[in-house]
Amino acid sequence: MRSKKLTFSAFFVMLGVMALDTSTSLNAHNVYSSISQVEWNSSDNSIELVVQIHGHELETKLSIMNDRRMSFLEDADFGDLEKATGDYLASHINLALDETPVDLIFLGIETDGQTVIAYLEQDWPNAPSSIDYMNSIFLEDLAGQVNSVLVTVGENRQGGDIGLNTGPLRFIF
Repeated sequence: MRSKKLTFSAFFVMLGVMALDTSTSLNAHNVYSSISQVEWNSSDNSIELVVQIHGHELETKLSIMNDRRMSFLEDADFGDLEKATGDYLASHINLALDETPVDLIFLGIETDGQTVIAYLEQDWPNAPSSIDYMNSIFLEDLAGQVNSVLVTVGENRQGGDIGLNTGPLRFIF
């Protein structure tokens, strides 16, 4: 019993030291972002989208939305997280090529460390002359969230950032 009290007390002492030490942060990070790459692939006439998202933020959001705790660290949860990610992205990513809305096909996800990488695509017969892109993931949830995008058509590359009070970005080629 004495060793449990000692361990319990040591825990609170350590917690107190951590709280006093301003160099120790209890938050993992305070920068919230996603990165999207949109590219027209001339070899197979398609538009391809790759979205990189912080995994712990995504699993938290999806767990809340699905009323159950899910983790990318648990193999048993991966299928449910993949489906939920596709549904979430479908409601938060909008793409228009030459002012025509595009219904993207969700291909799946993979994880790389703490990053979730999602893949989407759609057939598109010609290089677009304009691309309108909106990514609203986490904008209402995380203060300071910025969703960056890099768009490539042929040799032309353009980029921009989307925040809470910005709308879709338009890229002209």
